[in-house]
Amino acid sequence: MTNQSLSEELLKRLENLPPAEPRSKLEPLRELILRWRQQGRSYRRIQQLLREKCQVDVAYETLRRFVQRRERPRSAEPEPVAAAPPVSAAPLSDEAKPRWNFGTDNPRTTTAAIEEKRPRLSPEERAAQVEFIRSLNK
Repeated sequence: MTNQSLSEELLKRLENLPPAEPRSKLEPLRELILRWRQQGRSYRRIQQLLREKCQVDVAYETLRRFVQRRERPRSAEPEPVAAAPPVSAAPLSDEAKPRWNFGTDNPRTTTAAIEEKRPRLSPEERAAQVEFIRSLNK
């Protein structure tokens, strides 16, 4: 068999496939569930109604996710992101300036730069700190 005849046969088989079944057992009840939500019914109440009236037992979280995904359908195109407001050219005060420089001009790792800037405690200060923490845990 040649590749051409194989692909034609495959295409014919694919065209005759039955329609796909809904992925969720809630899909056939979609309109009813969304209408109940629009009427203000809680997920718990809808869960109860589905069990009593439709003989469909569904977990609360499954129902909530089903509704959340269908109340706000995905848009075909992503929304444009608003441009950031222009940054003022005023110089930064010392307090507003960043403490660390992790740009490309600083090849050290972030951890190394932090370790370098971390204040060191004297042995007495460290012992006092440990004792304080122990007193909190009593």
